[in-house]
Amino acid sequence: MLALAACSFAQAATSQFDTGTEGWTAVGDFAAPVTWSSTGGNPGGHVFIPDQVIGGVTYFVAPMAFLGDKSSAFGTNLTFDLMQVYPGRSNQFNERDVVIVGGGLTIAYDTSPNPPNGTWASYAVPLSAGGWRLNSLTGAAATDQQILSVLSSVTSLRIRAEFQTGADTGRLDNVSLVPEPGSALMLAGGLAALLCLRRGRRSER
Repeated sequence: MLALAACSFAQAATSQFDTGTEGWTAVGDFAAPVTWSSTGGNPGGHVFIPDQVIGGVTYFVAPMAFLGDKSSAFGTNLTFDLMQVYPGRSNQFNERDVVIVGGGLTIAYDTSPNPPNGTWASYAVPLSAGGWRLNSLTGAAATDQQILSVLSSVTSLRIRAEFQTGADTGRLDNVSLVPEPGSALMLAGGLAALLCLRRGRRSER
């Protein structure tokens, strides 16, 4: 059990944006970098990205606190609040909503429905098999072992900020990736032990 804990331990990662951007950045066709607002969050502060409207897809990119070995979060939820703000009629498009890269794999999740216009929506994305796909929303279903492999060495975590064709602004608050003891670790136990064993065999070669 001590060996398993050492292999799968991960620090909790949270961003409530009460004092700043907390290291979050952006990728895609954003018109300005991630900007912090002390008000308008759910509640308190939050961050937002305006769309440049050049045809790409903009994502919030998580800082270092959300990267590395997060294997002990397997079986729990990645939670966050999203809002989109746009003028005129809704003209939504579908894309990967959460993308995690690690262990040589990329997994994607569709959090449908998209967040409403001008209102916060809360999401809880399960960090286990059932909704994750490999690479794209039409890729093969990701297995528990593949998801755990990704979580064991996360190199990128992105949350979609752009849902509207045309001008819009994505807003993010209350991101949480919190490992839980007990049942979650028991669920991950067999798969985590297998990964640790494989790592040990590689080091002996």
